Amino acid sequence: MIAPNAETIEMAADNLKSVPDFIQKSQIQELQSFGDVRAQGIGASGLTEDFKVGYALGLQTARMILATSAVLAIKGVDPLQVL
Repeated sequence: MIAPNAETIEMAADNLKSVPDFIQKSQIQELQSFGDVRAQGIGASGLTEDFKVGYALGLQTARMILATSAVLAIKGVDPLQVL
């Protein structure tokens, strides 16, 4: 696995507030179904606010990677169809 570069994470952080409310709510519902105990099982202190923010930032970072992917552009794939 390759970690995203700082620029991509910064872009994601800058765009985090532009994620539509319905997607934000859906993400949190999915995270809630993951559960507090499972979060603790991976080393977190539970489903804290920091954990939730980190989760949202991780998802937005993945979206930024897809949106800026040269491979998708070369293949003619619309990133919005993947997101």
